[in-house]
Amino acid sequence: MNDMSEMSGSLRKRRLAPEDLASPQLLRLLLRLGLPAMFGLSINAAHHTINMVFVGMIGEDQIAAIMIVLPILMLIAAFGEGIGVGVATEVGRLLGAGNRSRAGVIASISLAAGVAFGVASALALVLFPDLPLFGATSAIEPLAQHYLMIIAISIPLTMAQIILDFLAIAEGNARFSMWTLVACFALNMILDPIMIFGFGLGLQGVAIATILSQIVALSIYGAYHARRLGMVRLTLDWRLADLRALRPVLAVGAPTTLTSLTTAGAIAIMVSLAGTYHGEAGIAGIGIALRLLAVGTLPVIGISLGAQSILSFAWGRGDMARVLSATRILTAVTSAASGAYGLMALAFSEHLASFFSDDAAVIGIAGQAIIATHLPLLLFGLRQTVLILFQAQGRPKAAIAVGLAQNGYLLFPLLALLPPFFGFSGLLAAMFLASALTGLLSAVCLVRSLSALRQRSTGHLTSIRPTPSFCP
Repeated sequence: MNDMSEMSGSLRKRRLAPEDLASPQLLRLLLRLGLPAMFGLSINAAHHTINMVFVGMIGEDQIAAIMIVLPILMLIAAFGEGIGVGVATEVGRLLGAGNRSRAGVIASISLAAGVAFGVASALALVLFPDLPLFGATSAIEPLAQHYLMIIAISIPLTMAQIILDFLAIAEGNARFSMWTLVACFALNMILDPIMIFGFGLGLQGVAIATILSQIVALSIYGAYHARRLGMVRLTLDWRLADLRALRPVLAVGAPTTLTSLTTAGAIAIMVSLAGTYHGEAGIAGIGIALRLLAVGTLPVIGISLGAQSILSFAWGRGDMARVLSATRILTAVTSAASGAYGLMALAFSEHLASFFSDDAAVIGIAGQAIIATHLPLLLFGLRQTVLILFQAQGRPKAAIAVGLAQNGYLLFPLLALLPPFFGFSGLLAAMFLASALTGLLSAVCLVRSLSALRQRSTGHLTSIRPTPSFCP
């Protein structure tokens, strides 16, 4: 009996163990890491989409209220995502170099920093409840304020979950991250209608369901690390002087943080402009299009996150041929995924919008916005591949330049120029052009980076720089 119990425990532990990042079967490894991460983020997108469908059953004002609060939550989560990407990259390199103890210290410090920031952010929202909500109309501001006060409790939990997800992926255990996300979001989708309609809590029920599901996810991660099922060992055995280790983590994660910050700002501006031209229907229509866009982009981001651990590990070992091969495979997979979804959304734009609302004005606005946002999605895979490659190489400036393009320095000038002359059509044109130009920029950068990797992988080190110069 003891032998059978030991065998069962050993089998469970092997199933939860990280993948071998040095495996020679590169395509199989990328799929085993990328597909779980993709599935996990797809569940995330599905959860938020279904969530929006339930909210739409209450009314379009409730959809608009969530869209008003969303940029604030994104601004805060941006720092968690930056820390997550940074620590995942640093941990991947350290594991590739064989320094597991240092990887554990950096992971522990990063987790503590993220949770501390989350607590401070939640307290700020609670202590300053009259925070102005950009773009809110008089009809939706009370709804948004009440929702924000409850969802603020979840912010430290969100920060911890983001970082723990990235750590699991970094050590090659994307499967565990996937199943944890599946449990979290499945529970959330079950609790949403119960809280909204069963208990009659409306929009506040959405926030409570989110908090309860996050607690369950963090409990799963607590058991994972308590039983030491992964390679990274979280520890309290570090000093304040070790906080200096956050510097490279924050530097590598800066592109993701800044990208998310500019995205939050861009959403706030786009929502405000949509409300100016079409009121609550405009806000709801843009919100539906952006939610559907996340359904297409999050799986692609998930695939690339799974590949990031492979690229970081190979870069840490100095294996340029492996970095080149992984980048090529990632380019093909992400481009196929984003292109297929983009074409589907274009073909059924208004039909997809009708799932969220039965209001003809909202459906019409959403249909136009879906076309403007999803046509450039055909190039999104290139953008995500080059961004992950730059991060794995430790090139934060190049990653920032690519990451800030779509919702930053390309979008904001277009938003300033086009809507004043062309109204709502100018808003849609600005969204389309910023995304399309970012895709073209990414294509140029990717071609140059692949060329440099080919030279390094064949040993012609004297003819090129250690990393290719950033492209225009």
